[in-house]
Amino acid sequence: MLASFLRSALLPALLAAALLAACAAPEPPSPPVAGAASPSSAQAPVTVQFIDPAQFAEIRDHSWESDKQNQAWMDDLRKHLERHAAHYLPPDTHLLVRFTDIKLAGDYEPWRRAAMNDVRVVRDIYPPRIDLSYQLTSSTGATIKQGSSQLRNPAFMMQARRYSGDPLGYEKSMLDDWLRTEFKTD
Repeated sequence: MLASFLRSALLPALLAAALLAACAAPEPPSPPVAGAASPSSAQAPVTVQFIDPAQFAEIRDHSWESDKQNQAWMDDLRKHLERHAAHYLPPDTHLLVRFTDIKLAGDYEPWRRAAMNDVRVVRDIYPPRIDLSYQLTSSTGATIKQGSSQLRNPAFMMQARRYSGDPLGYEKSMLDDWLRTEFKTD
């Protein structure tokens, strides 16, 4: 009976302690965002820069959001591109992507209620927008391809969600479509 009691009381406590320890582990530091490349960009096939993020429509229109909140979604988009772009690039190449403007899907509608001032409402009248420039170079540094793109998807809510539950799912889908279109291999 004592052993049964110890198992029923001790096991959940040990699992809770292990979960708390895992959650408390510090994340590795992220590189600075504004115009800076990641420290390992020499080896990485993709470098992402955010050019003058204070002028991005998303940050300019929502100046009450903290720098930490803005940094979080920029880091998420940077990590997404670093992970996914390599699948579309030829071997021994490097892609530099410079974001020049970003407006996330949805917007705030504070006129609804005071309690909803910080709730992003995603509706078809608030489509995501991303402006970027890019340069694909060979291992010798020769430019293979360069240009700029304005990513728009006014029908973003009518398409199947690739990243269901991800707050940046619409933006990530647009970036995936851009990579597939711009760097498709024959």
